[in-house]
Amino acid sequence: MPTAPPRPRRLADLTPRQRRVLELLVAQYLASARPVASSALAAPGGFAWAPATLRQTMLELEDLGLLEQPHAAAGRVPSDRGYRLFVDGLEGPAPLDEAEREAVERAFAQSARDVEHLLHQASRVLAELARELGFAVHHALEDGRIAGVELVPLGDRRVLLVLELESGVVRSSTLELESALSRSDLARIGTLLRERLRGRALAEARRCLAEDDALVRDAAAALVAQACLDALEHTARAGVFVGGAAHVARHPELREPGRLAPVLALLDRPEPWCDLVQGEALDGLTVTIGRENLRPELAHLSLVHYRLAGPTFASIGLLGPRRMDYRRAMGLVDFVGRRLSSLL
Repeated sequence: MPTAPPRPRRLADLTPRQRRVLELLVAQYLASARPVASSALAAPGGFAWAPATLRQTMLELEDLGLLEQPHAAAGRVPSDRGYRLFVDGLEGPAPLDEAEREAVERAFAQSARDVEHLLHQASRVLAELARELGFAVHHALEDGRIAGVELVPLGDRRVLLVLELESGVVRSSTLELESALSRSDLARIGTLLRERLRGRALAEARRCLAEDDALVRDAAAALVAQACLDALEHTARAGVFVGGAAHVARHPELREPGRLAPVLALLDRPEPWCDLVQGEALDGLTVTIGRENLRPELAHLSLVHYRLAGPTFASIGLLGPRRMDYRRAMGLVDFVGRRLSSLL
């Protein structure tokens, strides 16, 4: 009984002919979204090989687990393993042109160090430039310790709470108070909050806001403390920003029954995104293809994401079909991720 051929781990493990056929087939499938037949490879490939040789090479690639035949009468498409060899063999992320770099800089220009606004802008600019689903997720910050608290009056009963963590992360929230307070009251309460909350983890800070006598017994302080408590509960939770939902339906493979609903279910829930991006512990750029991701219902999709360096506990990236322009997606996500890390 013949033994199965060894599974290649990189493009260099293939013969030159196998490598060329795989690269060309992937390129054609990325462009057309249709299974590729050997006859479709012959003309653009400029091969000196006979059609029978091309068919034999495609069968070899199928035996190696690099190609699949979705239907009996169809051509071949890359498998997850085929995409993986293709992606690992790329020269690296594609460089952005000047207009794209300027678009990223404009997106971040007005965000200062407000993490949520920066992440929102990252998801939006990735989606616009890639025409894919862009996302940014910040992970839960329960263990983050408070380094500073500022209360900035905005008028009437609205106050801006600016919270800085020891990690350097800055979060801001608009508080809606039940009644208006004077600037002097807000300044006094701000000093009191810094005294009571500095150095505490967010979970501990929430207990302090609810139970500390110095805050509870002072009517004005209690008013602010309750609003801060609501804001801190939101701050500590994981959150997700998604842009470009309209781009999802342009892909023909996502119009197939059962393919679109799992993507739409992601749009406002942070937990699945945390599952997707927490599979890799390393900072920097990662590509997760098909069944490599941790959500089985998303096995028909690929994820190009960047885990931000440092203490920000956030990831940004693009989600799309396995038939994705990986080198371009990698270039966009890598550039935005590095720029975002430098701002935080």
